Amino acid sequence: MSRFLLGYPRTRSISLIALFASLLSVASLISIPIPISPVPITLQVLMVFIITAILGPMLGALACITYLVFGAIGLPVFAGTTAGLSILLGPSGGYLLAFPVASFAGGWACRRRASSKKADTVRVCVAFAVTLLTIYAVGILWLSNYLHVSFYQGILIGGLPFLPVDVLKAVVALPIAIRFRWLPFQLPVSTDSSSTDSSQNRLTS
Repeated sequence: MSRFLLGYPRTRSISLIALFASLLSVASLISIPIPISPVPITLQVLMVFIITAILGPMLGALACITYLVFGAIGLPVFAGTTAGLSILLGPSGGYLLAFPVASFAGGWACRRRASSKKADTVRVCVAFAVTLLTIYAVGILWLSNYLHVSFYQGILIGGLPFLPVDVLKAVVALPIAIRFRWLPFQLPVSTDSSSTDSSQNRLTS
């Protein structure tokens, strides 16, 4: 097969997955604990927003899965340079495990660039909302079960304290995402199968 996923070249796909998994790892290094929750504030969600908007559903999910594998095998890429399965099984595990699902769901909402920047901005905003809601739903459900509290209490502990910060992250990520989506590069969200096939045919002819 000359293609990896969704008509995008295999080598570029693997490179983008590795690059953004590494960027997500770097974003996790900044960790700010808060007294009312066992879950810290990090830049992870900011990077998941960007991954979602630039890589689309499949490659975005794979980049997040790669990041989780990095941490699971012992690389210190989780919040505060932590690592291991104990983190994935801890109070913040639901948020981490939600990253691939959220990236896929949000990436599906913005899997193709719109015909104008204005329409594309709306599309990416919807994608960010889907991404954040998915992370919160899975993360809060996991946290509630871990702490043996109600889902409502889980929202108070693991949702509301982070919402203003995560909205700010979306505001910061939006112009970055739009900028990259409209660069003259072949990205997964700005490339369709027919255009890639044509490019590949020209290269091989």
